[in-house]
Amino acid sequence: MKKITLIITLLFFGLTIKAQLQEEGFAALNIPAGWTSDNATSGCDWQYGYTGFMPYSGPTLEAEFPSGAVLFDDDTCGDLSADRITLTAPIIDVSGISNAVIEVIYNLQVFADKGEFIIEVFDGSTWQQVFFQNVDSPRNTGVHQIATIDVSTHLNNLFQVRFIYDDEGLVKAYGLGIDNYKLIDSSVASISNLEALGFDFYPNPTNNYLNLSARENINQVNIYNLLGQEVMNKQPSKTSIQLNLYNLPIGYYIVKVQVGNEIGSFKILKQ
Repeated sequence: MKKITLIITLLFFGLTIKAQLQEEGFAALNIPAGWTSDNATSGCDWQYGYTGFMPYSGPTLEAEFPSGAVLFDDDTCGDLSADRITLTAPIIDVSGISNAVIEVIYNLQVFADKGEFIIEVFDGSTWQQVFFQNVDSPRNTGVHQIATIDVSTHLNNLFQVRFIYDDEGLVKAYGLGIDNYKLIDSSVASISNLEALGFDFYPNPTNNYLNLSARENINQVNIYNLLGQEVMNKQPSKTSIQLNLYNLPIGYYIVKVQVGNEIGSFKILKQ
């Protein structure tokens, strides 16, 4: 029975989440193959395979990188000069993909309101900014932040992702750590087979609640994150249900619904 369940799950995700198109954990001690970095202002580089704590993420409960990360420690490098450093992924052809998201685990610590984390993507002709942060990741929590960014409108045959840390001219700031990066195909199967049963869902995007309704009973609801991990499982057996998403992190999710004997799936954004 467990094997059958696993096969069904894998078949489902073969339809809904095609692949992790690009992934890098930065665990090795050198820059990953195909990646490039540049810091024209000082020449100071990232630290690869860093397994310590994020500088200044405490003071008592620091965020750690146990599996390795890439770190720019501006407190160490900044004595040279102001820094604006990039880290660019290899080119990937995603022209045949309709939907994709970037997911990145990171920790940004600024000093005196100076320090920026920027993510850009190459749309085939120019670099487009898709993410910006210039405030601290939560300190004294022991955890990092996760950014999930829809880049569907920028996909092309020369697609690239570029991470930028800029200390805004401050000679000695704190820095940025990136623990993991993924480019994920988020294409999903349709709910066209549920529409004849009067199925509807709203709102999307949503903050805390997702409403589902149909003319026949909604027998099963499963919600998965983009890594394929199940985060919610309900068996309402009624024609309408309101799901509380308050405890789910911000990001994209796949919702699989069974109405009567029909199954469909769709993507939602939790804001």
